[in-house]
Amino acid sequence: MATSSSSAVGKLSREEFRRQKDLDAARKAGTAPAALDEEGKAINPHIPQYISQAPWYLDSGMPTLSHQRKPKAGESSTTGIDSWYDRGKTAGPAATKYRKGACENCGAMTHKKQDCLERPRKKGAKYTNKDIAADEVVQDLQMGYDAKRDRWNGYDPTEHKK
Repeated sequence: MATSSSSAVGKLSREEFRRQKDLDAARKAGTAPAALDEEGKAINPHIPQYISQAPWYLDSGMPTLSHQRKPKAGESSTTGIDSWYDRGKTAGPAATKYRKGACENCGAMTHKKQDCLERPRKKGAKYTNKDIAADEVVQDLQMGYDAKRDRWNGYDPTEHKK
């Protein structure tokens, strides 16, 4: 029975569990050396297990406290909370005639007719070749949890005075 339960990932047999518990007790008593993380730093044996264990989606397979540390400045995969889209910025001058694959309503290449924010024209830019809108700048901001939900992100207080 014990071998079938130890075959599952993360499960320890009775002997392995007992050995691990004795090692933890020895580390807390100071008779065994502290565990080292991947950077070579000693892990304090008195840190609770719920703090020292990384979540399943960050688990590197070895003991570490890197999931508890603040990432370095250039290491974060998300942009800062202060960054926001450049609103109304265009990518160069507007085209002079309709281009295949552009929005049928305004003529911009960055979106389709169903995504167009201009009011629907009686005759679209596809058929008239007039008033073709410039292509908007499409930015891909990797915002974190807080930045996505920040109601005041992108607010410019100088716009209020105008």
